[in-house]
Amino acid sequence: MTSVRPILSGVAVAMALACGMAAAVEEIPAHQRKRINEAVPSKARVVAKSSRRVLIFNTPDHLYVNDPHKGYCIPYGSYAFQALGRKTGAFEPVVSGDLAMFLPENLKRFDAVVLNNTSGAWITPADSDMQREPFRAHGADKEAVEGILRKSLLDYVAGGGGIVACHFAIGGNRHWPEFHAMLGATFTGHPWNEEVGVRVEEPDHPLVSAFEGKDFRLADEIYQFGEPYSREQVRVLLSIDTATTNMGVKWISREDNDFALAWVKAHGAGRVFCTSFGHRTELFWNPVVLQSYLDAIQFATGDLAAPTEPRVETRLPVLWPGPTPPDARRAKLAAKGVREPSADELKEIEAAAPREAARPAKRRRVLVWGHAWTHTPNVFAAETIRILGEKSGAFAAVVSDDPRLLLGDRLPQFDALVMNNIHEPDPFLPEDFKTRSPSGQEAARKFDQAVKESIMEYVKGGKGIVGTHAATAALQSWPEYGEMMGGYYGGHILQDVVIKVELPEHPVNACFHGEPWTINDEIYIFREPYARRDVEVLLSLDLERMADPGKRADKDYAVSWVRRWGEGRVFYTTVGHNERTHMDPLFLRHLLAGVQFAIGDLR
Repeated sequence: MTSVRPILSGVAVAMALACGMAAAVEEIPAHQRKRINEAVPSKARVVAKSSRRVLIFNTPDHLYVNDPHKGYCIPYGSYAFQALGRKTGAFEPVVSGDLAMFLPENLKRFDAVVLNNTSGAWITPADSDMQREPFRAHGADKEAVEGILRKSLLDYVAGGGGIVACHFAIGGNRHWPEFHAMLGATFTGHPWNEEVGVRVEEPDHPLVSAFEGKDFRLADEIYQFGEPYSREQVRVLLSIDTATTNMGVKWISREDNDFALAWVKAHGAGRVFCTSFGHRTELFWNPVVLQSYLDAIQFATGDLAAPTEPRVETRLPVLWPGPTPPDARRAKLAAKGVREPSADELKEIEAAAPREAARPAKRRRVLVWGHAWTHTPNVFAAETIRILGEKSGAFAAVVSDDPRLLLGDRLPQFDALVMNNIHEPDPFLPEDFKTRSPSGQEAARKFDQAVKESIMEYVKGGKGIVGTHAATAALQSWPEYGEMMGGYYGGHILQDVVIKVELPEHPVNACFHGEPWTINDEIYIFREPYARRDVEVLLSLDLERMADPGKRADKDYAVSWVRRWGEGRVFYTTVGHNERTHMDPLFLRHLLAGVQFAIGDLR
């Protein structure tokens, strides 16, 4: 066979001609047709109960000219679905892009419909359709005819018909909510176009038998779905394994990490199967994928029995990356001996916090990021920054440990990023990284790299970053971070210290009025790449008023500094280990000014 046009029976040909069948899809190369034919199963999994006819529906001609899938997955899918029916004898394929096929008198002749990447508002008749006899028979009102077509499809499936939605088919007819209710979801984007890990959620389900009950990896343009998607409404068969998939890609919008890839559902007495797979042309000569398509079509025709009821118990998605659940957070705080400030301590912080701040140029949002349990002052520091922004009106703080907020599609919504006492060597990797499979570790490394690139791009592009206390103790294997922050932790002292103001005129130091500051806190000693030539030191230990701690031969004990990084601004202070420090009015004014400097409102 040398064309994507189907070989039809006499009845099917007559029907297609009567409907004015269009065949706009391109012909695929002969060597690709050969690959598909060889990959198609030699026989169907079950023998059809009767002669079956399946409509392979492509995007109608008037929409196909602008269809993003023309030229590759639509013609390849069109040919492959035909080949499945021809070679196995499981069904007679009828390929069309003619909307008249969905008129009730025509649709009833099919046992199932395959929506082959059908896109656009295809259920809406074109003006040219309304001039044709099949449509004129239903009246001259275009809106009324569309209503007939909508009802025809919904009634067809509810009455016992079957439908297979392949890849972007679920993105069609965005103006028709009932269509998406029937399918079970709406398309909300395709964050991935790469190899992902796929979980077989129900290994014994007949429609995943092609995968032999085993999780697998597959490269394709992978979708995410939105309302009305719900596991209470569909029976999920395949989903993304977030533990072995690169979760560092942009535009992931599901917070629950529930990325279904294939499901079944009932619609009245009918059967619905949806799959995300079907973008890359090589899938259409993948024997396993073709077998799964064939099984889905036989399910839709009613020949392959398979349960559709939503399951109460499903394989829950991995929660990383994402925010730590409250119960887990409390348990980790308790295990590490990190406490949260009491109500009275919060009142003390609020009382000490300044009411006045530099006037923000616009409404500001600051991300305070870090794991609460990794260092003693973390919760105090986060609450302090939240209170500073709220009381002064300088900014609204979002406190989170969700690493997804650090990705390039989310981080730019914030005016500054506070690395809140992050203390781990690799805070962007999952806690179970070392026990993960090789593919799981590779996926986690990709996420880690995406976060790092995002932070660098964010600051270099003109935003601000703040490091509080332990922020220089983390990420010591990431040189660019140390360069940006201005140095790495190399030791500490914990005692009463006297701090001198090195730049009295700098606005971040205005609260000190040039006077020394005495405090009891843990002061870091910095190692490379710290160098005074690279940062503007604001505060340092006043060795004329206190004993030299003997940690640096050059007697250079910087405490706070600022610097530029690309177009962005960096503020760092080592002060903030002692819980009582967060109730010191001078520290709170200095910290607020540092955050506003990073934002760009204090110059």
